[in-house]
Amino acid sequence: MKKIITTTIALCLFTVIAIAQKSNADITIILKNSSLLPRKLSIVFYAPNEIGNGTQGCMLAPFGTKKLTFKEGTKIYLANDAQVNTVMSGKRIDTNQPFLVVKKEDNNQIFKF
Repeated sequence: MKKIITTTIALCLFTVIAIAQKSNADITIILKNSSLLPRKLSIVFYAPNEIGNGTQGCMLAPFGTKKLTFKEGTKIYLANDAQVNTVMSGKRIDTNQPFLVVKKEDNNQIFKF
């Protein structure tokens, strides 16, 4: 009986720690279209300790926002058509200057573009 209670407490503790680490790792940023016109948004990102890149694209209305979640240290690029073509050909653009490198302090911050 003691062993079952100890095991259950240990599992609960590990679950709480795992949830806390995940919530600390995820940082939400908000990208805002600062234009009076709709804008196409092409995002290319490179997360730390991951091979390859992630991409996301959308159209944003004037002054519209897009909420995104990344891991700390992720390099985010607001890619132009040439950069999108480079990534789609299998090459990388992470030697270019990123729009943002995600930090803990960026959580729930609005970034205008």
